[in-house]
Amino acid sequence: MKAFQNYNESDFKRNHLYRHPLIVIQNTNGTTSKFFLHQDDQVEFDKLLKSFGDIVILPYFHYDNKVSIVKDTIIRDLRKEENRVYLIRRQDFDKIKLKHIENFGYWLLHDYTLPVVHFDRSVTRSHKIEGGRLYFEADYVDMDEMSMIRKPDDFIRWADHIIKTVRRKLKKVKYRLGIYNYTVYLGEHADKWRQFHRADMGGGTVLTSTIEN
Repeated sequence: MKAFQNYNESDFKRNHLYRHPLIVIQNTNGTTSKFFLHQDDQVEFDKLLKSFGDIVILPYFHYDNKVSIVKDTIIRDLRKEENRVYLIRRQDFDKIKLKHIENFGYWLLHDYTLPVVHFDRSVTRSHKIEGGRLYFEADYVDMDEMSMIRKPDDFIRWADHIIKTVRRKLKKVKYRLGIYNYTVYLGEHADKWRQFHRADMGGGTVLTSTIEN
């Protein structure tokens, strides 16, 4: 494996070579594409994600140093849950490691080393829909050895298949803002909401209604 000199973890996260998102598609010119799901899109999207084999869904927060499981990806109360969840294959469950956030009394996944798909869920509010993303990292830097570690090929193929399939299922919308071109992906209900509310798509991170209540 290739050693890295004068290269730290924050450098790696800024310059990651294989962050293969759905919805953050990082390409060479630095632009991104994001997706938007209305709350009414959540059930169908959850069914789609569960169709990719024996999937386990993990929450963002964990307690008592035990890996928790949630039954689905549907947002119920963001005052009690984070908008991020993780998708893993059941066969990888025993590989999951937690790190203790002592000042707050909970544990988080040591996610960048793990074979997980990150799902930052899209959030619907009264006048806007906040963008979400689905992505995985195929490599990470071992900071002890200062070397690049490749995650298992079968995990990469599985995660890549999820992202490519999800992208095909959502509606693709291209638009221009100033000198920049953007691409966003929308669920059926998010697209209807966008059209009804004549939503401003800005830089592709939030759909904001232009209709006054």
